[in-house]
Amino acid sequence: MGIKTRGNAMTDTGIQAPKGALLDGPGAAKKAEAPLIAQVAQQFGVSPLRQMRDIFSMRRGAQKLSGPEYYSLRLFDPDIAPTAKRAFLGQAGINALNTSMNPPVAVPTRAFVGNKLLYTQLLAQLGIGTSTTQALVSKFRDAGKLPILRSADDIATFLRETAQFPLFGKPHHGSLSEGSVRIDGRDGDTLRLGNGLTQDIAAFAEEVMDRYPGGFLMQTALDPHPDMAVIAGPSIGCVRIVTVNDGAGPTPAYAVWKLPAPAAMSDNFWQDGSLLAHIDLHSGEILTCVRGTGLKAERMADHPVSGAPMVGVTLPFWAETLKIAQDAHAVFPEFGVCGFDIAVTADGPKVLECNDNPSHMLYQIASGTGVTQPELAPTWDAVAQRQSKQVARLNAGTRKKR
Repeated sequence: MGIKTRGNAMTDTGIQAPKGALLDGPGAAKKAEAPLIAQVAQQFGVSPLRQMRDIFSMRRGAQKLSGPEYYSLRLFDPDIAPTAKRAFLGQAGINALNTSMNPPVAVPTRAFVGNKLLYTQLLAQLGIGTSTTQALVSKFRDAGKLPILRSADDIATFLRETAQFPLFGKPHHGSLSEGSVRIDGRDGDTLRLGNGLTQDIAAFAEEVMDRYPGGFLMQTALDPHPDMAVIAGPSIGCVRIVTVNDGAGPTPAYAVWKLPAPAAMSDNFWQDGSLLAHIDLHSGEILTCVRGTGLKAERMADHPVSGAPMVGVTLPFWAETLKIAQDAHAVFPEFGVCGFDIAVTADGPKVLECNDNPSHMLYQIASGTGVTQPELAPTWDAVAQRQSKQVARLNAGTRKKR
């Protein structure tokens, strides 16, 4: 049995609501419950004992798959060949794979790239399209001529007097969109949020300062290219381009479009209602689109809310999107693998973030294939071999200095 296919259904589930204005992160994955195990046994003819054997087998070695990941990736499906199942990695296996391509000793710039303020400021100085930071919230950090908001009162004053809306706020360090918020505008002392809710300015300012006193960015929000907005709505859904460098220069490895849920302020797939599209690397054509995981996973040819076609559509500015990812990677060629989140706007692609430990789980869910499948495994191996040689050279140099 395959994933359910949907057409033009016009209903959708809501996203997980934050306690305040800022988005909460995803909860920890839960262990498989007995009803789920029984449901898989009934629907797919895979006995509970066989499920447990598969899980224990995939937990070992390079796969490092947990029980929840086994069900999330639908690896219980007997239609997936055993060799294809072995190409999937759990998050622990993904972390190990990325570390082999970005070993800390060979990539000392990881902390800099992970600093969203410094990284985007550097890209802007180099003429690489990126987001614009209007202000930085921080009790102790300075940022040259950039306005610094030291207190909740400073944040409130900025929002009332000098902010240019729409705004997008996010921690200057972090992942999975935790702490992010889109602010579409202001009505007096009330902020209009991108998810349709409102928030008092003073309460919002206190929340930001309480949760992120060390650094929170206030950036100009970007709008998606009209061709993409017709499909997925007004919120930015980043294209994730994973690039690699085996010593011959950065090249793209795969691409995924993260379509935000209808009422979402960001595009992370853990939010209910979000979708993932697998993109043909060479043409920019949407090959498949998936909503949900595990038994709830659905393949969709058309968007579940807008009804617009997705599969077969070619994303705009595709050649430029691939090039900007390669150009950004080339600024730090010591990285073996990078995951770039790129906003495709009417003015072209903009690099929003670089991930030195990209979650290949997005690719596995969107494509339905393991990240170490035959088309990609040689790429990872070549990069890891290059980095292994670099580590050996660096270690040999250190020994000589002693």
